[in-house]
Amino acid sequence: MVILLLGVIVLPKKEFWGYGMLSDKGSLRSEVSLEQVKEVFKNASHYEVDKDRWIVFSDSIEIGWGLNTSPISDSIIGFSSSVPVFIGFDNHDCVAGIALLQNTESKDFIVKLKEVGFFDSWNNLKLKDVLNTNVDAITGATLTSDAVIQSINHRVGFFLNKEVKIPKSSEFLDLVRWGLGLILLISSLMQFFFPKIFKPFRILHQVLLIVILGFWLGSFLSVVLIMNWATYGVDVFSRILTFTILVISILLPLITNKAYYCSYMCPYGACQELMGKVRKKKIVLPSNVRIFLSNLREKIFAVLILLLLLGVSFDLTNIEPFSAFMFKTASIPVIILAVIFVILSIFVPRPWCNYFCPTGQFLEIIRKPIKNKS
Repeated sequence: MVILLLGVIVLPKKEFWGYGMLSDKGSLRSEVSLEQVKEVFKNASHYEVDKDRWIVFSDSIEIGWGLNTSPISDSIIGFSSSVPVFIGFDNHDCVAGIALLQNTESKDFIVKLKEVGFFDSWNNLKLKDVLNTNVDAITGATLTSDAVIQSINHRVGFFLNKEVKIPKSSEFLDLVRWGLGLILLISSLMQFFFPKIFKPFRILHQVLLIVILGFWLGSFLSVVLIMNWATYGVDVFSRILTFTILVISILLPLITNKAYYCSYMCPYGACQELMGKVRKKKIVLPSNVRIFLSNLREKIFAVLILLLLLGVSFDLTNIEPFSAFMFKTASIPVIILAVIFVILSIFVPRPWCNYFCPTGQFLEIIRKPIKNKS
């Protein structure tokens, strides 16, 4: 079942963990294509790679050159991964344009950046002036735009042999984040193995999950995250907490046959459960509705898998409410979806978790591929 699910994820894109599946050496997803070069140089007919530069030609005439931020700047992460770009320069070493390369960021973020002309911010700048120009990140796509800015500065600095440090949070702040994340992880494991003993601390644990893991760290599992990691790989060091949560969420249920992540580690699940305490008496659903809802999550997951197999393109971040925790960059549909199900949880126990969540169904299939109906 695990192999089948991985196949569904990686086969449509013909990549696994960042490598092409049709060649011996693999192909980086950030390779520059002629179509992407033409986004900057409309008359481009072909290009040649000279060391770390792309020399662009129109027939036999050299019309410019360019730099690819990948793989040199791949350590700079946006919302879900690195955001590689092709930086084009004319023959006078002025920026002719920026072309976005293949990436795994939310399409809503990319559309927002294009609508406000973000990628035109560097146009006509001299190569030497790129590092001295401040370009502001775009509200609503802050992580993605900030990653593009840092990647461009880092790549140009590398080309000019000038050190450009990638902005990082303070070591103390990183230590605090990792420490709190580790405490929550240990707390969840203690509640998983000793639920009766640690029941008095469950509400506190859930509040901390929402505040720290959800709003502060943004370390939660989702279908889009699992797909991106399976297809394009992950910088484990920069995402060590989320990666550890994913590994434990898969292995622990396989060993114990008990659900772990949804009950003890999901910040959105914790949010629904806490809201459910507002009203003890829940709505009694009609029997036909209960029957319909009993396997609705499986049907949603099956439809999602079918669409992926058919290669239907849509923004997966809009089908789950988790990114609403990152409300400054989340899309309006995601925020609305998150609010609706939080309100519904007052009347129906954890409605998203029980009846809709594709991530929960994914983990459930791995845990128990064939349910015992007896």
